[in-house]
Amino acid sequence: MPKPSVQKTLNIISAAFLLEALVLYVAAAGAVMALFSDEPNSLVSVGALAVMALGAGLWLTFAARAIRQGKRWARSSGIFWQLLLITVSFGIYEVSVLGALAIALPAGAVLITLFSKTVSEATRDLED
Repeated sequence: MPKPSVQKTLNIISAAFLLEALVLYVAAAGAVMALFSDEPNSLVSVGALAVMALGAGLWLTFAARAIRQGKRWARSSGIFWQLLLITVSFGIYEVSVLGALAIALPAGAVLITLFSKTVSEATRDLED
């Protein structure tokens, strides 16, 4: 079992994952609402967006639970997701610098924490 300070760090990472999952659930709900609006642009595209956002939200929810338990796969999933968010923020930078920073800075902070020695050692679960 990880030390209390390490467990606190894992809980903070878990909370960040859950907040990101919440954003995805809201996006999925917005896409579903757009499906039933008066004039949806593309039913297939909006439906696919809703399914992808819901799937990513569920994935992050499971990763949030697993990172608290010290599972190695959750750390790998978190690193992938944070890198994806940073990549998305580059595209948003053309539209809104503030929006890009709002995505990139928290993702970068979580990414740096995921690469820290204490988190790396705490998630070195050999029984995955």
